[in-house]
Amino acid sequence: MRRLWLIARREMAAYGSLPSFWIALLLGPVLMLLTGLIGAYGASRTEAPAVAQTVLIRAADPALGSAVIAAIADANRRAPPQLRVLTPGQAATPDTVLVVSSKPGSALEVLAQGRPIPPMAAAQLEKELLTGLRRQALREAGASQQALDAADAVHVQVVTAKAPVRKISPGAAEQISRFAIVMLLWMNLVGALGMLLQAIVRERANRALDSLLASARSTEIIFGKLLGVGILSVVVLAAWLGAGAAIAVSRFGAAPPGLEALLLGAFTNPSTLIQAGAVYLVAFAMYGSALIGLGAVAKDLPAAQNLSRPIFGVLLLVFFVALTQMTGAVGPMPWLIWLPPFTPFAILMSPPGATPVGEVVAALVLMLATTVVIAGAASMALTETPLRLRRKRRDASANSRLRYP
Repeated sequence: MRRLWLIARREMAAYGSLPSFWIALLLGPVLMLLTGLIGAYGASRTEAPAVAQTVLIRAADPALGSAVIAAIADANRRAPPQLRVLTPGQAATPDTVLVVSSKPGSALEVLAQGRPIPPMAAAQLEKELLTGLRRQALREAGASQQALDAADAVHVQVVTAKAPVRKISPGAAEQISRFAIVMLLWMNLVGALGMLLQAIVRERANRALDSLLASARSTEIIFGKLLGVGILSVVVLAAWLGAGAAIAVSRFGAAPPGLEALLLGAFTNPSTLIQAGAVYLVAFAMYGSALIGLGAVAKDLPAAQNLSRPIFGVLLLVFFVALTQMTGAVGPMPWLIWLPPFTPFAILMSPPGATPVGEVVAALVLMLATTVVIAGAASMALTETPLRLRRKRRDASANSRLRYP
């Protein structure tokens, strides 16, 4: 255990001192904070009520003033209230003063002083005034009440059809929020596996692996590196999940439902966060053991990157499968839980109670067994590679002595 912990501390010191580690640590909280701020900004934009513009009417003829007031009231009933009439006794200062005067030839002029009237309100006011004055002129000309009622019954209304609002079902909203956690785990796992691959290849290239194998067993090297890099990745993951939970329960998460609310929904459930941390540890152990074995076989970093492409390809496939589960593009695939590379992500994407607890435990046991097999293969690769190198160097030295006595 002492040698294992020394190897783990060595990896933690090597990567914990890099600026990139601290950037990755702060990236999650910053993204979560931006998500909350965007939601709060959208809520403030939708919650601000429209304030009607206040107007004061001044007319030499009280009948004309009453006609303007009636026209404004009718316009406000037909559209969202835009104008509010003040009485002369009110102390409030009006936004606009409407001066109403009659002109020769049965013309009426309404002069707006102060803040301009909105164009739609002005057009509606002009229309209502014209209708009322025509009705009055027809009555004075002797038109019957029946004819006036028939003329008033004719009207034209232009409306804009509203697009139907597609409501997200509770199940779909939960899938979106669970996918947000899966995405964070996937990003953190890919970054941690990259650090682990570089750690083993670096010592493989500078031949420090030979001296390390002389003082520690291969299993101690594997689990020591997994422990060191794993602790750093868990710290980053805890910062990301913790920031998401803090934003979700704060006033930023209390905004009206939107995309940010869907993404942060699962962060309010402690059991989901604990489950995410547990399956992440198992996934990191399995994928990390495989990358250590490939790094031991490779000669240098480019060769290790080429050899690790299938593993990262599987991780990319896992991501897209989780994405299709979130969008509902394909139906449920419960059998994915029995494939070890997909097991942790299938567990997280499964709704609560959809998979029996016994099946979840059995799938995790199968994944742990796969991890043990992969770690054993990595241990053999870690031990055999330096031996083959020593044999090649010994054979090359012997051949050189025979060739040049």
